[in-house]
Amino acid sequence: MSVLKNISHEVLRNRLREGTVTFSFRKTDGSLRRALGTLDSSRIPESGKPKGGSPPPGVTTFFDLEKSAWRSVSYTQEIWVD
Repeated sequence: MSVLKNISHEVLRNRLREGTVTFSFRKTDGSLRRALGTLDSSRIPESGKPKGGSPPPGVTTFFDLEKSAWRSVSYTQEIWVD
């Protein structure tokens, strides 16, 4: 079993821009959520490409490759990677 390492939202955003990242965060209901996400437009299907606008303040947005949808993590939530 691997040890999870806590990372900042800034580090997560940088990694998401570079490619695919598997990370975990605690949802508001207290459960742990594991996500496979990216911000690399070459990895996002045409149907999921952003159409303009800006993300809401206070969150890190990412394209969830398993759900094929945009998701976000609040700045108040901790993030972990393997």
